[in-house]
Amino acid sequence: MNTEMRHLRYFVALAEEEHFSRAAARCRVSQPTLTRAVAALERSLGVRLVQRTTRSVALTDAGHRLHAELTELLPRMEAAFARVRADAGLRLGFTWLLPSGIVGRILTDFEAATGVPVELVRRDDRLAGVDVGAVDAALLHGTVDDPALAPVRLRSEERVAVVARDHPLGRRRRLQWTELAGLPLVVNSVSGTVGPELWPAECRPAVAVECATYDAWMEMVALGRGFGVLPESARRHPHPGVRYISLADAPPVPLVLVLPARAAHPLADELTAAARTAAASAD
Repeated sequence: MNTEMRHLRYFVALAEEEHFSRAAARCRVSQPTLTRAVAALERSLGVRLVQRTTRSVALTDAGHRLHAELTELLPRMEAAFARVRADAGLRLGFTWLLPSGIVGRILTDFEAATGVPVELVRRDDRLAGVDVGAVDAALLHGTVDDPALAPVRLRSEERVAVVARDHPLGRRRRLQWTELAGLPLVVNSVSGTVGPELWPAECRPAVAVECATYDAWMEMVALGRGFGVLPESARRHPHPGVRYISLADAPPVPLVLVLPARAAHPLADELTAAARTAAASAD
């Protein structure tokens, strides 16, 4: 048999509505789509389920028997599927900064559409574990050039400078990108997105400290060992030891949803749709 769940759902709707147009509206499909699905179910079973006339729809004896069986079975099957989805979940990785302005919307829309819960997983790793299967997808800042991965660009963010609270520049409200070239730079060498190469070769900041985690990076900046640069959304995550200063002419940083190029999660399309909607709404 080549029968899909939607064929069974459409047939139950038709049996209960006794009208193709009303059944199609109930299932939120076109009438031809529902008609073809019921016909496909009949071909698969090799029996006629519905007697059709120009004015009425009536179930055959086989149709009545099937409807009685499905009335009990379909809710049990759908409940079983829902339990499996809820137990499995989807793991969404991130490195050091969640774009809090949109992540809540992504989770809410995705979970409402699929019934599948999302687990947020932080990893101090450039790709948040999506490249090794530790997570099913990842929200990352920066570019991704791995042929095994499929990045989906969601939006671009401006950058802000991060300096110690008592730094002489801490009183400024805005800095030029080129002003930073003469200052010591703190670099997150594992998962960061900013290094000296973002400045022109003839005018680059010197690296004062290299860190392997975001937390260590933030503490080095707070201690005054050098300045750092983060996406604008970092302002949503204040730190008592630093100040965020707007930057003029800084190269924007992309926010991307990253999925495996092959064998992605079965709900990857739904996650991508939720992420795009959330990013568009935030813009």
